[in-house]
Amino acid sequence: MTELQNPEFWVAFAFCLVVLLMVKPLKQKLSVWGAARASLIKKEIDESHQLREKAEALYDEYQNRTKNSDKECIEIINEAKKEAILIQQDADEKICQRLATRKKDVQDRIRAIEENTGQDITAILLEQLMTKTKEMLQDESVPPSEKETDKALEKVFRVLERVTFK
Repeated sequence: MTELQNPEFWVAFAFCLVVLLMVKPLKQKLSVWGAARASLIKKEIDESHQLREKAEALYDEYQNRTKNSDKECIEIINEAKKEAILIQQDADEKICQRLATRKKDVQDRIRAIEENTGQDITAILLEQLMTKTKEMLQDESVPPSEKETDKALEKVFRVLERVTFK
């Protein structure tokens, strides 16, 4: 038997013929499908590149912000320290002024009290002196000696000198 009469040959031939006839349309469909898939993959890759660029730009921006924020924090802290020093100095000045005013008021009050006390004591002593003098003058039975009068007047002058805060 020859090869042309063999049924297996014809089956193989028909199979090859069907495959060859189908290859061209399949090839076109596969190339269209592959091109579409390649286009989709290319689009996704482009999007991922764009996203990566955006992410890098954001990362750089945030790094710059972080660096700038550190500088800004240091500036803010320095400004706050300066303001605190100025506030402290202002408060110290106000306290010193208040203390000086209060000290002056207290000193004025003390002077006024001293003056009033000296005047009051002087008035009391003079009143007692006048009372004693009147009593002595009214009591004519025992006239005071000159020495006693001098001693009494000397004591009065010493007391008056102490009282007037000289």
